[in-house]
Amino acid sequence: MIHVENLTKYYDDLLAVDHINFDVRKGEIFGFLGPNGAGKTTTVRMLSCLTKITEGEAYINGYSVKKDKKMVKKSIGVVQDTANLYGDLTVKQNLKFIAELYGVDKKRVNEIIKEFELPADRKFEKLSFGFKKRATLAAAVLHNPPVLFLDEPTVGLDVRSSYAIQKLILRLNKEGHTIFLTTHNMQIAEKLSHRIAIINKGKIVAIGNKYQLKTLLKKKIKIEVEISNIQKQITSELQTFSPRIEGNKVIFFAEDVHEFLEQFYQITKKYNIKTKSINTVLPSIEDVFLEVTK
Repeated sequence: MIHVENLTKYYDDLLAVDHINFDVRKGEIFGFLGPNGAGKTTTVRMLSCLTKITEGEAYINGYSVKKDKKMVKKSIGVVQDTANLYGDLTVKQNLKFIAELYGVDKKRVNEIIKEFELPADRKFEKLSFGFKKRATLAAAVLHNPPVLFLDEPTVGLDVRSSYAIQKLILRLNKEGHTIFLTTHNMQIAEKLSHRIAIINKGKIVAIGNKYQLKTLLKKKIKIEVEISNIQKQITSELQTFSPRIEGNKVIFFAEDVHEFLEQFYQITKKYNIKTKSINTVLPSIEDVFLEVTK
């Protein structure tokens, strides 16, 4: 649904996005992560025709962002990091206005107000921040676009409002929308995204599903071992795996799990230590993010 070739953006002499390439598949939630100033919002603005592409090309739903802007705009819905509906209009008036712009049947307005549980007759400026986000998302999907760009959709929300927006995102995806999601929240990215790209200083530095990304940090695979009796021999003879004791468990870190297990079983046999459980814990997406954006 989204195809990007050498996408580049200069602001005068500042290279904001540096010849990036990626594809977003139909029906997936594609997480786009990066530090502040990495190029996330600039990428969204180029793909949604809000700022001019300096070099390269991008296609949305088969249409060129450079040459077929009208068709691209029909194919997308955009939720920016700030709520941008008209404050002095009610929710229903805002949605009716957008429906007219896109030639959408007015019945759709009542349907989406009900679907999103919105206060129809309340002015937008009087809404809580959470309901402003929800109304903005409703406006973005009013014309039923196949692609949604969500730029930090949960930023500034309390836990309950954030959870409500996440449920809406999952529901919209289940209904067939392809979603391009930028966020600073690593837990949300890991929970919602089918695949994730990490951008740093304008360049894509990692891309893949969460399991592929986590294998980038093999040297930091965490191994939790529960044994019947913790003896100093188990930590002293396995010092190369940085052991530490946490309650009734010993935590190790290994680049090669098989190498660790081989040595571990030799030690337990040597000192007659009984093993209750062994678990490997892959690093989190946050661990990967911090490593590849150092």
